[in-house]
Amino acid sequence: MKYTPFDLTYGRTATLPISFTVETYPAQLIDENNFQEMLQRRVYTLFSTLEGKRQIAATHIEHSQAQQKERHDNKLPSVTNKFKIGNKVLLHRTKAEKQWNGKFENKWDGPFFIHEVLGNRSYKLRLDNKILAKVAHGDRLKHYYSRNNPEPLIPQIGTHSPLVSPEDIPRNLEPIVVIKQPSNLNT
Repeated sequence: MKYTPFDLTYGRTATLPISFTVETYPAQLIDENNFQEMLQRRVYTLFSTLEGKRQIAATHIEHSQAQQKERHDNKLPSVTNKFKIGNKVLLHRTKAEKQWNGKFENKWDGPFFIHEVLGNRSYKLRLDNKILAKVAHGDRLKHYYSRNNPEPLIPQIGTHSPLVSPEDIPRNLEPIVVIKQPSNLNT
């Protein structure tokens, strides 16, 4: 059963202005002779039913809040710590995202190391041996993968092996210049 805030506060349904113009339900008229008796009956009704209505409403509110929390939590991704101590990470510069200058600057700082896992996806970071004072949330971090710069492999024309290393390319070759003449000249 649902109750209105007015009902939970005053113990009765609200009398709206339309109730005076349109006959909605029979209202109990105040009788001057039985005023004390009616007042006692009203006080008894308030004390006996109002507290029960409030308890029922509180139970409904708790149940509704539990359902809302469950639906909200089901929509969230699992809250697990995806970084471990010692992982290399990059820290997103959120201030740079809001500024117009520095358009081509890096949006990530680092690499940092995870120094401590604080729970609830929060981490303490360190750079070499210096621990950062501020805590970073996991949403602002991403894994850092170091680049291994291998020697580029260049294809060599006219050989059976499709790829050769840069050491195999002769350094004393003359550059080839191709000049293309327009085809509409009659000479």
